[in-house]
Amino acid sequence: MDWPADVRPAALKQPDGVSCGPTSVIAARMLLEPEWRPTDLAAEIARTHRRLTSSHSLRERFQVPWPRRLGTPPWAVANALSALTGERVVSVHTRPRPLVGYEVLAEQVRTRPVVVYLGNRWLPRHVVLAFATAEHGAAIRLFDPARGALVTVPRDRWHHHEVGVAGWSHFWAVV
Repeated sequence: MDWPADVRPAALKQPDGVSCGPTSVIAARMLLEPEWRPTDLAAEIARTHRRLTSSHSLRERFQVPWPRRLGTPPWAVANALSALTGERVVSVHTRPRPLVGYEVLAEQVRTRPVVVYLGNRWLPRHVVLAFATAEHGAAIRLFDPARGALVTVPRDRWHHHEVGVAGWSHFWAVV
């Protein structure tokens, strides 16, 4: 899956410091539904963030609510991706075993966009969207909503918690 030619990554830059999760979910929807484009991106990000942190998931199921100021919880992102793909999507904690996490990420990104949580050694702090493997599968292509940019991260940087996207090094989770 490649990035859509009609979508400028810079136009999808997150509007604040806590909306990387909903921005990544919206980018995933744009990849999965090429005919869908939001008419008011800022309003769509705000609406999606409210929904992802509420007690009702995008699949109309109960989910544990979450304070919006703390970002987006992985279970809400998993519910949103399940609603978009029609598949069961789960969160895989990768922090203690980044080698296994990378293999899960590389396998999942072959069939759908994958949300990835990054952070420092203590906490996950940023959400990005993986959408493709680079040439020969030696790297993962990402959309970074903090910069509104496409980034390629080589395999060894994932393995050693040196991801280096938006200032975050550690690989925390794959959704």
